[in-house]
Amino acid sequence: MEQLPSLGSGINVLLIVGLGSQFLLSMHTLGPLLKRFDVRIGYLLDGFSANHLNPATISCLDYLFTISQDMADSVREMHGINAMYLPLATNTLRVELNRQHRWIDILSYGRRNEAIHRQLHARFGGAESDRFYLYSTFSKPDLLDRGEHVMLHSRLLNHAKISLCFEASDVPRFYQDSPLLYRWLEGWLYGCTIVGKRPFGSGVAELMDWENSAIDFPRGSDAVEFLESLLADQDFLQQNSLRNHCECLLRHDWRYRLRDLLAIASLPVPARLDAEIQALQQKGDRLLEECRIPIYF
Repeated sequence: MEQLPSLGSGINVLLIVGLGSQFLLSMHTLGPLLKRFDVRIGYLLDGFSANHLNPATISCLDYLFTISQDMADSVREMHGINAMYLPLATNTLRVELNRQHRWIDILSYGRRNEAIHRQLHARFGGAESDRFYLYSTFSKPDLLDRGEHVMLHSRLLNHAKISLCFEASDVPRFYQDSPLLYRWLEGWLYGCTIVGKRPFGSGVAELMDWENSAIDFPRGSDAVEFLESLLADQDFLQQNSLRNHCECLLRHDWRYRLRDLLAIASLPVPARLDAEIQALQQKGDRLLEECRIPIYF
């Protein structure tokens, strides 16, 4: 029988990371090797229903991590396995915040609030507008080059003052759940002020508990006038840009999530991972000290 590679820790760990619940079926391609792992861990990065999990498949796992506390609770109650909450994150270590010139006033991409979009397009969509509203004009595109797409998307975020983000409980695949999704993390990392409607799932408030991490549109307010009032306050936008970036460095890098996963599974933390987390903490702490120093767009 084929042998597993020998790891320095002496522990063989299988980590299966995918989007939907059906991806977990891929573990069976390992055949008899599946049972030879000391620890088997699944992590699903999108919404799903606990009803859609294959009982025989998830019974092979020691832990199943989900991006929502409510999802984890539902899986645990229905299937009786170790289902744990592990929020999404982003890769922050080598990102440098643009603190000089942000020429995109408002950025909206992917899923959006159509009523608010119509208001913004009516005010800012014409050539005579002195505001630049950048938004998606397509749905479900085919990427010519994923690397180029990621680079372009990152540059757009790093040149935007405001990014519009709306919680996702009305999206069918989340089954009325409202987790923290990538668009908040991306916006914070690149120094955007997040405006829209914040997620309300269990455990989310603790992930975004600093002041102005996200700003909800006031009920009954004119969206255009509200955004104009924010855009007019350059001092606020500058300070909030740096604060959001720092909080992302200090709390929402994938390295923190991996450390938490290892701790829950009682697995050792590699020295390199610990060193990179320390580097994140030092960089974030240093930038936080600068929050009262004027910066300019």
